[in-house]
Amino acid sequence: MKISKTFIKKELIGFSVLFAGSFLILFLFDGKDMFNSLERLIKGWSYGFVLGLCFWQGNEFISGAAGRRLNWRKNAQKANTITILLIFIYGLIISIIIPFVYYKYVFQVPSNRLIGHILGSGFVGLTINFIIVGAYYSQYLAKYWMKSIQSEEKLKQESLMARYEALKNQVNPHFLFNSLNTLTGIVEKDQQMAIKYIKKLADIYRYVLEQKEKETVKISEELEFINDFIYLQKMRHGEGLIFKPEIETTEGLVAPLSLQILVENAIKHNVVSNEQPLLIELKEDNEFYILKNNLQKRKSVQPNAGTGLENLIRRYEYLTEKKPEIIQAGDEFIVKLPKIEMKTP
Repeated sequence: MKISKTFIKKELIGFSVLFAGSFLILFLFDGKDMFNSLERLIKGWSYGFVLGLCFWQGNEFISGAAGRRLNWRKNAQKANTITILLIFIYGLIISIIIPFVYYKYVFQVPSNRLIGHILGSGFVGLTINFIIVGAYYSQYLAKYWMKSIQSEEKLKQESLMARYEALKNQVNPHFLFNSLNTLTGIVEKDQQMAIKYIKKLADIYRYVLEQKEKETVKISEELEFINDFIYLQKMRHGEGLIFKPEIETTEGLVAPLSLQILVENAIKHNVVSNEQPLLIELKEDNEFYILKNNLQKRKSVQPNAGTGLENLIRRYEYLTEKKPEIIQAGDEFIVKLPKIEMKTP
C-alpha cells in the first residue's frame, strides 16, 4: 500500500504535538518536581504520551470509519450521533484502562488510593480528550456533511436526467407508431374495441404526464398503469404475451414507470409469438418486487438497448440505499426492484 506524503507529514506533526504536549501537561500537574529524577520524568511523560496516542489514533479511526460507512447523505444527524457516541464510549474505556495500568503497575500507587487516582486522572483525561475532539472532530463533521450535500445534489441531477430519459422513451415515435398502426387494424374490425383501445392509450399518456414530477408512486398505481400497457401490447402480440402479476401488498412504493421499463425491456429483447410465448411474472418478497421472464432472445435488438435499465438503476441510487438486482439465471431473466420505504413527515 502506497503511503502519501500528506499522510506522513500529518503523522509527523501529530507525533510532534503529542510529544511536546505530554511534557507541557506533565509540567502543569507536576511542576518543577517532574525534574527531580529521570525515572519520574520518563514515567510521567510516557503516561501522557500513551494516553494521548490512544485518544488520537482511536478517535481518528472511529471518525474515518464512520465517515466511510455511515450514510451521511440520507441521515447526517443519525450518522453524527452514532459517531459521537462511539467516540464517547471509546474515550471512557481508555480513560479507565490507561490510568489503571499506569497507577497500579508503573506508579505503584497503594490499593487504598488506587481508585481515587484512576477516577481523578480518568476524568481529566476524558475532559481534555473532548476539548480536543470538539475541534478535531468538527473537521470530519464538516467534511462528510459537505460530501453528503454534494452527493445528494449530484444524485438529484442524475435522477432528474434519468426520469427525463424514461419519460422521453415512453413518448417516442416508435411506441406511438406501433400503437397507431395497431389501432388502424382494430378500427377496421371492431369499433367498440377501438374505442377501448384509444381510452387505454390515453390513460397511459395521462399517467406518464402525471408522474413527471414524482419521485415515487404506489405499486398499486404502477400496476394499474402496467395493466393498461400490457393491454396495448397484447393487441399487437396476441396470446404470445402472457403477464402474471402476483402482488399482495399494494402500499409499497416504486419509481414511476419502473415496471413499464422492465416489461418493455423484456418485449424488446425477446421473441414474442403464439409459438414462443413470452411469460412475464411479477412477484414480491419482503424487500423486493421481482419481475422475471423466460429468455428467448431476438437475433437483432433495437438501438439504445440497455439505457432503460441504466436509467432505472441511477434513479434507485437516489431513492434508496438498496440497489436493483439484475440476474440472468439459465433460461430466465430476473430484475429485483427494492421496495422503497415511505418517508414519514
